[in-house]
Amino acid sequence: MGFKRIKFTIDSDLDHVCLIGMAVNKLCLMFSFSPADAYNMELCVVEAVTNSIKHSYCGEKGKEINVIFSLSSDYLTIDVCDYGIAMDSNVLENADIKYPECKKADIEHIADCGRGIGIMKTLMDNVTYASGKEGNCLTLTKNIPLSEYRPR
Repeated sequence: MGFKRIKFTIDSDLDHVCLIGMAVNKLCLMFSFSPADAYNMELCVVEAVTNSIKHSYCGEKGKEINVIFSLSSDYLTIDVCDYGIAMDSNVLENADIKYPECKKADIEHIADCGRGIGIMKTLMDNVTYASGKEGNCLTLTKNIPLSEYRPR
């Protein structure tokens, strides 16, 4: 199989996030990832694009986000790239999915955010981040076991 690459460009509008998630899910299913893996990759991309909108662009609409889906015979790479404020490199390094310690009485005060990058690191085989004059790019990689790859 040759290398396949698809690039999506969306506006930094939270209303568009579900569209890119659905596209990634369907592409993963088309390339014979399991429904669970397709959902997990959709979740990771939705988290990454949402972070770009909320943090890199501070919620400002009208900015460009590129999602690049690249498939080889060994792995899938999804790059989520923007041109806003760069993420602190410590955020990726220190991310996890643990809930903060709290008492049962304080359960309603647990933040519903802050674990997205930790989820990405758990579900994907590799997560990296680069920032420079070309913009910011979070790269999500999922290895493809040879026994599972069956392009349709």
